[in-house]
Amino acid sequence: MQFSCESKELAQSVNIVKRAISSSNNAPIFSGIHVILQGNKLQLIAMDNTYMMNKELEVNGEEPGDILIPAKAIGDLLARFDPDEVLTLQQLPGEKEMTLKAAKARGQYHIPLMDPEEYPAMPHFQGERILQLSEDVIGKLIDTTVYACSTDASRPLYTGVYLEKAGKGLTAVGTNTHRLAIKESELEEADDSEFSMLIPARLLKEIRSNLNGELPEPVTLSLQGRQIMAKVGNLTIISSLIEGKFPDYKRPIPPSFSNRTVFNRVDMEKAIQRVALFSQSDYNIVRLAIDTDGIILSSAVSDMGQGKEIISCQTIGESLPLNIAFNSRYMMDFFKNCGSEQISLETNTSLSPARLMPEGDVSYTYILTPVRVIF
Repeated sequence: MQFSCESKELAQSVNIVKRAISSSNNAPIFSGIHVILQGNKLQLIAMDNTYMMNKELEVNGEEPGDILIPAKAIGDLLARFDPDEVLTLQQLPGEKEMTLKAAKARGQYHIPLMDPEEYPAMPHFQGERILQLSEDVIGKLIDTTVYACSTDASRPLYTGVYLEKAGKGLTAVGTNTHRLAIKESELEEADDSEFSMLIPARLLKEIRSNLNGELPEPVTLSLQGRQIMAKVGNLTIISSLIEGKFPDYKRPIPPSFSNRTVFNRVDMEKAIQRVALFSQSDYNIVRLAIDTDGIILSSAVSDMGQGKEIISCQTIGESLPLNIAFNSRYMMDFFKNCGSEQISLETNTSLSPARLMPEGDVSYTYILTPVRVIF
């Protein structure tokens, strides 16, 4: 096999696919990247037991073939070349190493190879259900929900986003049981089919990082059994879905709220950033004392001092004034992804779930469980 290309695109592609390799996987074969050259099309494939990625790129192909190269070795080497460095990669017949030549650096490097015949092939995927989403739609679905997922591997049911399709309606849900993010969208073109899936956050984050805002392309999601395939441009990702029944996400939402408070997002963000400096490091608790025209934010720790600020608001309600406390990081996560300058906070009591929403946008709901504290 032999081909040449600029180092920039090859390095970027290697860095993308090697994220499929799990650091905890003990199978040595999964530490490599399968490189396949056919004509001028180069495929880079990496995987573990439940997740695989295939990135295609155009190169100057000279001799077709395939090799299995250690991901760390090639990734570390490529990262040290100038972006415009012209590289030639070659494996001669019968050799068990790859030779990489760098024209500008006048270098030559040899990397031992692994046996490609032992590497699993990409599965043949014939989607039973196919969902095509614009970059804008899937980008917003991911941004507004994936941050709310749990990162605790011992609770896998909450480490992904629940995606539910019903006709033209599409709902994405992320939760770690302490907070709940729900984003609803309407598809322009869709059939009347109804189905749902629990997609690993890992896959959705990878889709998001590969969206190209300059030249938007639709993202295709295909389901086959308990697997999902995502196609983003020239990148293909196949992953196992999360097993298990997702809980009824509507159940934690109170049927009504007695108070509704509207405030400026930027004012609240800045105030929380300052006041939270005096909160406990584990929970980042910030107390809110809500009244008709103002919210007093406060936090105090005996050995750190205390902070207090007042921001303006407009509150209409039956249970005022109201004292309530939240994990400040959970609030900030919502503010970073809500896309609105005005926010509404709906509450009942100091211990019942509250609802945050972008003002005037009913498609996005964020339910937050208060923290039990003494005011």
